[in-house]
Amino acid sequence: MSHHEQDQHEPGRHETKSESFMRTMGRLRGLYGPADHRTAQEPERHGHNPEDVKEEHELAGIDIETDSEGHHYGVRRAESAD
Repeated sequence: MSHHEQDQHEPGRHETKSESFMRTMGRLRGLYGPADHRTAQEPERHGHNPEDVKEEHELAGIDIETDSEGHHYGVRRAESAD
């Protein structure tokens, strides 16, 4: 029996979640290539994206509030009149 034949499932056999996940990841790897194995200690490979900087600045002006039922929502901080 060849390796390929061992990977074949019987017709009508239900695929397990892990088999489905691995099959999907194999297809994505074939489409996008292998995952990048960067570590947290590696320096950033590119400069700051201007859109990311703009988004960080906008988010810095928002406070997260929680209501009495535990729902979270953002509230824009009042701009100080300098």
